[in-house]
Amino acid sequence: MDRLSAMATFVRVAELGTLSAAARELGLTQPAVSQQIAALERHLGIRLFHRSTRQLVLSEGGETYRQHARLILQAVDEAEESAGVYSSALKGSLRIHAPIGFGQVHLAPIIINFQQLHPDLRSELVLDDRISDLIMDNVDVAIRFGTMKSSDLIARKLASFERVLVASPNYITTHGAPATPAELINHGYVRFIWSPQGEAIPLIGPDGPVDAEVKSVFLANNAFVLNDAICAGLGIGAAQLPLVQSLIDSGKLVRILPDYAYAPMDIHAVYASAHFLPRKIKLFIDHVLAEMKSIPGLRMIRIPEKDV
Repeated sequence: MDRLSAMATFVRVAELGTLSAAARELGLTQPAVSQQIAALERHLGIRLFHRSTRQLVLSEGGETYRQHARLILQAVDEAEESAGVYSSALKGSLRIHAPIGFGQVHLAPIIINFQQLHPDLRSELVLDDRISDLIMDNVDVAIRFGTMKSSDLIARKLASFERVLVASPNYITTHGAPATPAELINHGYVRFIWSPQGEAIPLIGPDGPVDAEVKSVFLANNAFVLNDAICAGLGIGAAQLPLVQSLIDSGKLVRILPDYAYAPMDIHAVYASAHFLPRKIKLFIDHVLAEMKSIPGLRMIRIPEKDV
């Protein structure tokens, strides 16, 4: 039995909760995963899981072993990483999670370029607007928007951007433009389905915060669809400036109430461990920071090297 390999398999089974999920992720057959777990249990002389027809539940001894096994595997990664410093080649895999709109338009080219610079690495980009569980989804680094809640994860602020009100010139010709936030209620509004504010939007203007009532006429869960709807003249909507700056520059969209905008939204790189930051993640974040400087509509964050 390859004890280290069996230990790594056991940890992923414990995190994912099923043999089949771990097998799919590890590129193994379910019987092969089951055999590794059984061999590890024989070696340890304990039952690691309580098995049922639907799921695996860690035994008390299994939970204790999982905690120590994760530390051992992390120490192995750290040892290999320290040796890898003497080689310029990055190896292994790097799994990245990012929002769909920003990820497709701006991050995808950056990550493709990173892969070209490190051909021995295997890059995996998952675009999804949901918040991923870094451990359960085996994500190395996630790009996330907004305020980071307190957790065991480490968040490094990269940049911020504005969300501005926009409409198409045809819409303005047909319906006119609101002169104040209070007049937004007289216009159709285009927004995300999951917006927590619902039919009121929080804006910041010259005199401070203001909540403006709106009347939604079109909702979607995709930034590209919403931008297309705004360009088609369905109504006024809020858009991420990095996604619509080119549309504003070309005249396809115009700013509405330019003295008002949503509060700036922060962009963070999020990863799991403060104790050990793999070189591939550090170099990736450095690469993203360098390349993001050319994205229109972003305000970059200057972070001293000691804080990396």
